[in-house]
Amino acid sequence: MPSTDGADGKLRPVLVLFDLEADAVVCRITSVLRTGVLDVILSGWTEEGLLKPSVARLDRIVTMEKTLLVKKLGKLSSADLEAVRMRWNSLMKL
Repeated sequence: MPSTDGADGKLRPVLVLFDLEADAVVCRITSVLRTGVLDVILSGWTEEGLLKPSVARLDRIVTMEKTLLVKKLGKLSSADLEAVRMRWNSLMKL
């Protein structure tokens, strides 16, 4: 994922959490598997267009310009979508 302004960065997969017209709120998707409280292991990673077993890191959230989103790799499986939704709702309370 590039920096929020697109400068200096390697293309990386992200999960779009919120579409904000010109911008999007995204979280990092990575193949570096660890077990943080805000990590969600993506069980359907192959069907979702990812090259390796991956995790969505809900603690690595940024707002970025949608013009920096290069292409759509895939769509979360219903099981992974529900896992992300449940983790978000259980831990992101105000």
